[in-house]
Amino acid sequence: MNQLLYDFTMPQSRCSIDRDVEGAFAKFLPQQRSALERSWDIALTTLNGAEQCIAWGMPSLRIDGELVLSMDGFTHHNSIFPGPGVIERISDRLAGVTVTKGTIHFEQNKPINAALLKAIIAARIIEINNSYPRPNGLFKEFYTNGWLKARGKIKLDEFHGNWEWFRRDGTLKRSGQFKNGKQVGTWITYDSAGQPYKETTFN
Repeated sequence: MNQLLYDFTMPQSRCSIDRDVEGAFAKFLPQQRSALERSWDIALTTLNGAEQCIAWGMPSLRIDGELVLSMDGFTHHNSIFPGPGVIERISDRLAGVTVTKGTIHFEQNKPINAALLKAIIAARIIEINNSYPRPNGLFKEFYTNGWLKARGKIKLDEFHGNWEWFRRDGTLKRSGQFKNGKQVGTWITYDSAGQPYKETTFN
């Protein structure tokens, strides 16, 4: 199987359903499959706010539409695909590890080092957060576990339009509107179950 180059500048493909991830690992021989599945379990535990999917033909994890990483097996190794920016950010932790453009290799028959995988995910979350706001004003911020922390729009460097804030478990915490940086209308605060319990009105 040939190694792939991962280009984070290309449009992202749509996610498939979870059973496709299981099927993607099932094609490997037992030891390699075990190494991939155990590595995947570490990633899922660390990034419990993520959606499992197939992207670019590989098992992948997304958070609110953002691709965090992909993982796949090859003839002589397994690979994590977090992108070149992550590799640069954690370069001090990659001594003795084989890397290519956007790719970090690990042994074919052993799971990736858990501490390294967690560092990869943390660096990718930072990279995603730093990519906002987008040119159209869209803003998102994520917790380190992959759950969305905040979502809204920024206009002329000020909060504008509808905004939402979330807890680390993904439940809605607060929502409301801004107009040119000022709170307007009815703002709602939600309890730990995501149910409204308080309303505050701004002129």
